[in-house]
Amino acid sequence: MKKSPMYSIIFVIICSLFSMPSIAGLCEDEVQTSEGRVVGLASDAAAACAWKGINYAAAPVGELRFRPAQAPEPRDETYQAYDYGMACPQVEGITSGGHAKGFSEDCLNLNIWRPEKSGQFPVMFWIHGGGFMQGTGSYQMYDGSRLAAERDVVVVTINYRLGHLGWLALPELKAEDPNGGVGNYGLTDQTRALEWVRQNIGGFGGDPDNVTVFGQSAGGISICALLVSPPAKGLFDKAIVMSGPCDMMLSEEEAYKRGQKAAAEMGCEGEDLIECLRSRPFEEFLSSEAPNLLMEGGPIYSPNLDGYYIPDWPLKLMAEGKYSKVPVMEGSTKEELKIYTITKFGLGTLSEKRVTKMTRDLAGPYSDKILSLYDYDDYRRPFDLFIGFATDAVFTSRAYMMAEAMGGQSDLYLYRFDWNETRMPHKLGAFHALDVPLVFKALDMDMPLAKVIAGRGAVRRGTPLSEQMMSYYANFARTGNPNGEDLPEWPAYDRAAKPRLHLDTPIHLEKIGPEELERYDYFAENALYDITKGMREANKKPF
Repeated sequence: MKKSPMYSIIFVIICSLFSMPSIAGLCEDEVQTSEGRVVGLASDAAAACAWKGINYAAAPVGELRFRPAQAPEPRDETYQAYDYGMACPQVEGITSGGHAKGFSEDCLNLNIWRPEKSGQFPVMFWIHGGGFMQGTGSYQMYDGSRLAAERDVVVVTINYRLGHLGWLALPELKAEDPNGGVGNYGLTDQTRALEWVRQNIGGFGGDPDNVTVFGQSAGGISICALLVSPPAKGLFDKAIVMSGPCDMMLSEEEAYKRGQKAAAEMGCEGEDLIECLRSRPFEEFLSSEAPNLLMEGGPIYSPNLDGYYIPDWPLKLMAEGKYSKVPVMEGSTKEELKIYTITKFGLGTLSEKRVTKMTRDLAGPYSDKILSLYDYDDYRRPFDLFIGFATDAVFTSRAYMMAEAMGGQSDLYLYRFDWNETRMPHKLGAFHALDVPLVFKALDMDMPLAKVIAGRGAVRRGTPLSEQMMSYYANFARTGNPNGEDLPEWPAYDRAAKPRLHLDTPIHLEKIGPEELERYDYFAENALYDITKGMREANKKPF
């Protein structure tokens, strides 16, 4: 009997289904890594597979404390990567542990999300913020399932060492390092995690030859460090710096001063200094000081210019062409520092006279020039002027400096995040880290911070921008160019036109104006640490 054409079509479809990889079992299939097999689960939040808590480095304990990250030992058993691992030691706060099991020095683990479909996808490697003191890749906001599922990318989030355990610098520790590096242990963790991704991400659907590093705040500063760090060269193909001022680092001399002070406070000195520091429980290293750039005049911890892991100031190296010349996206938010004043009541009612005094307390001999660059009439409240110049000094001018340094050497796309349609638009503005939940489509996630900031109305208003930002970021990760269908055009930066995309509703493109350029140029000529030096030495706070 002659078979009908419809029968043949059905037969071909059935055969093709049997020949395809099992999508239903994709998340549960074992994946072979350099250390052994792992198995994951389907995500509850989106059509994505998730693997959590995979160690990418050995536990930095005992003799490995204050040393560069080392590869983990192989294992025979299959690791069930169902739950997040431990977070690195830190003072607990809103963004510290996330969904981690707890806190331990055995914390150098990573998490992976991929679309629940066959294929090879670009990799987006996330480095969290937290002032180099707090944070974890398991924080709820960094769940990569939606970004992976909806934009066909593989998302990786990591932990890295924090506080003294990640960044303590001492001459005695430098003498131990065969490369002469010191104090950048958290940076070696990030580099080691990138090595692990190059070796293993192919088994998780990622393209090892198409890796984009992206991070915010301390994570953004880390990206700056990776761009100029010789050991990281060749480990990534694109970079996204979010609110990460590239000169927010320490000289080796300043890092030594802070390290020696910390060691003395712990009672470790003399010939047994390093042995003493390695023998102490990690709890003794935790500081009660919360990271606050505005209040402290700079980070308590940060990478330092040790001559090896970071050979020199990143912006200087970028201007000299001594960096990994990969495509870059970078920018900041419009009112970065408002978030740090949320618990300081009454700031909105301060008079111009009081704000002027605060500015003089902060900037000392620089204050007259700074006040001449800003006009109280341009701001809703006098205190908003203070936030404006502080944001420009710390963040916006630094983003501009990076664009100018790289201009003409590699493709760079400059942005400013202006959206502020939260529950408290005037109180918070477009604050530091508000762009992060839009990138991860996390405005509606069940987190205490999200509930305070984003009610249903804010989620509804922010979702269209979130969709556009996810597309820009994923397009950039895929091709090195953020542009795509149905997106406003975003030209690459050039020194003549100075274009900057403003991420708002609606998204729009503007040329950086002459008043802004005058401000940025002034802050470029006068380093942030110089401006706040008097305040720090006098142990004064602006309010």
